[in-house]
Amino acid sequence: MSTTAVRADQFLRSLALSVARNRVGANRPIVEVLTAEGVTEQEFLVLADNPQFKRYVEAYTADLKENGFSFSAKSKVLAEDLLPVAYHMARDEETPAAVRAKIIENLVEWADLKPKKAVDASQGNNGYSITINIPGGVPQQIESHRAEVIEEAPTIMLPSRPPKTPITLDDGVDPDYPDADADEGFTQ
Repeated sequence: MSTTAVRADQFLRSLALSVARNRVGANRPIVEVLTAEGVTEQEFLVLADNPQFKRYVEAYTADLKENGFSFSAKSKVLAEDLLPVAYHMARDEETPAAVRAKIIENLVEWADLKPKKAVDASQGNNGYSITINIPGGVPQQIESHRAEVIEEAPTIMLPSRPPKTPITLDDGVDPDYPDADADEGFTQ
């Protein structure tokens, strides 16, 4: 995709959003909207016949009618506006490889190009199921089991300790150490 194509699409989206916002909101004369966007009436007549421009205007109008111009809608517009920047960074060899890889990974995710895992809704995410496919026959489910879900964490009982013996203090006289106040054999 060339730089010109990316910028042209960005311009179409921006103008389509302005036209859609005017349709849903202010309903000003289209000339005012075009003047604010820097587009002449002759240029607009050519763009108005562009099928992609028409799709953008209809999509934005429907989205604005359904969701309004909320923070989420504004963020979506900004993300779409920055998409060409991400594209150019991914193509620029001077951008660090880790950044380029992350941009490419994000672009794949945003485009919903990641392979989906097939999930049987009746089975949920837990448990297992065995299916045997016989050529020329209809797949038959042979065995199905749901895993048991434990809602509470198990309680662990620790063995109790024997009670501690209380420590008692006696009158403070130790027979091995004479009283410090006594004058037993102490001379000055």
